Amino acid sequence: MTVCIQYSRPSSGQNEGEVFGLDVAVNNFLSAYFKYSPQDKFICRPTNIPSFEHFKELAKASGVDPEKRCVGLDPRHPKHNLGSISCMFRPDPLIGDLTWRRQQVPAPGFSVCGLVHTMSGERIARAVGELVLTPGDGHDALICPSESIRDAVQNLWEIQTDYYNHHFGSSYKCPIRTPVIPLGINTEKFATLSLPTKRAPQRQALGVADDEIVLLFVGRLSFATKAHPLAMFEAAERAAKQMQKKLRLVLFGYFKPKDMEKHIKGLAADICKTVKVNFVTNDDPRFPEGLWAGADIFISLSDNIQESFGLTPVEAMACGLPAIITDWDGYRGSVRDGLDGFLISTITPPVSAGMAIAEAYYNEVNYGISLMGAAQSTAVDIAQCAKAIQTLAGDPEKRRKFGASARQRAQNVFGWKHIIKTYEDLWADLARQRSLAPPKPALPRNWQAVHPAFPNPWQMFRSFPTSILAPEDVIRAAMSRGEIEAILKHEMNFFLPEFLAPKEALLELLDIIRNAGSPSVGDIVLAFPNEEQDRILRCLGWMLKHGACTVERKT
Repeated sequence: MTVCIQYSRPSSGQNEGEVFGLDVAVNNFLSAYFKYSPQDKFICRPTNIPSFEHFKELAKASGVDPEKRCVGLDPRHPKHNLGSISCMFRPDPLIGDLTWRRQQVPAPGFSVCGLVHTMSGERIARAVGELVLTPGDGHDALICPSESIRDAVQNLWEIQTDYYNHHFGSSYKCPIRTPVIPLGINTEKFATLSLPTKRAPQRQALGVADDEIVLLFVGRLSFATKAHPLAMFEAAERAAKQMQKKLRLVLFGYFKPKDMEKHIKGLAADICKTVKVNFVTNDDPRFPEGLWAGADIFISLSDNIQESFGLTPVEAMACGLPAIITDWDGYRGSVRDGLDGFLISTITPPVSAGMAIAEAYYNEVNYGISLMGAAQSTAVDIAQCAKAIQTLAGDPEKRRKFGASARQRAQNVFGWKHIIKTYEDLWADLARQRSLAPPKPALPRNWQAVHPAFPNPWQMFRSFPTSILAPEDVIRAAMSRGEIEAILKHEMNFFLPEFLAPKEALLELLDIIRNAGSPSVGDIVLAFPNEEQDRILRCLGWMLKHGACTVERKT
């Protein structure tokens, strides 16, 4: 099996220093891939030269010699470099173009595999929805990080095909596979971040007493795009009122946008009268390694459709923290209720109540409407959460037991070593199944396009010229070798040489025509191998354009 990675250099840090979660996820995946993959050569199909240079930088940082083991393919020539590829992986869902590009290489071609990180928003819905109309098949895959995201992908495809089937009177389903593989983490890194020796210094820096129980939230602080903090504040306050122990809630992360700070801090001040609340930004120099070691319990009550998997619960598990998280999207695939922590119930209105949100999003083209419109009617069970906090805060042995179980699960399930092997197994299976499948044309015979948006120009615009060169048309030489050589000296007369024969071959073709007298187009073309005949036709067009030959129509 030969795997190729379609890679584009991340945009993080190139504009105002902002770091995007998707870029971090892709870079972390590649670093793990270099470390754990058994591939002898790491093949990359970069979008540009800087992308390949960044690919090699990641390889070198992971202990791979980029000069010996990294191979870059020129994306402009798929016919010449993709024929030996078994599987092409793109670490995002934009794989439709690769299924079209596959048509340029001999059957069976390569399998295509993508990865979807989130399913909210117009852009991702368009990209994933359009896969229904590509020449993808059952030997291609779109990896989903959770069962909830897999269901969302399949629900979107069902919505798309419902319309197409209704409109065209057909019965079609998207054949692309949707395997579930969770996101991975560097479990060794988080084990280091949570060493017992780091606990006391972190707590002292916050002024936390030895008998205080610290609830830790980590992540973006935004009620619009991450999690509304009301349920967390209410549950922590209720639990604090019922307990003898002191309870402290620490929120570690960043406010985005910045005006979230006044809203969230104002809400905390109004609700949290008993539980103490600290806000710590993730650039606080006192905590360069976070606050994992100083915490007792991890808490995150996601209620937003933008969330897809949630790495922070897994990171908390790797740090040995019992977790209280919502029974929501991919969150529920990480923490096992009653074993590694507690899952808190969520509830939303019936499906029919969501159409108004979709209409408003479409009419105003405002992503926030979709996110906030859904989130403001998504409820988290506050009483259940308060009880879970009381249970863990009041039982140190249960915290220890749950934390140990969580750490073991993080290592065995979410460690990159296991995740990369699962990817490799999937890619091998896709390639094997494709090689065994009977040939099945994905496109109509002699279809005049490489993609619906990239048609053959002489097919689409065939009504533009007066006539079209025909096999029976007669060609006559009208210039000497010296005259055509003078034309070829000018770059503007030979500006896309890859579509024509080399200059010397053009001169030889003119000699062939001159020596033949008045050959027909068909006679000239048939003198060359099949794979060269279209090139010869373009050369004849070039000669006619520059006056090297004349044509006599015989129709």
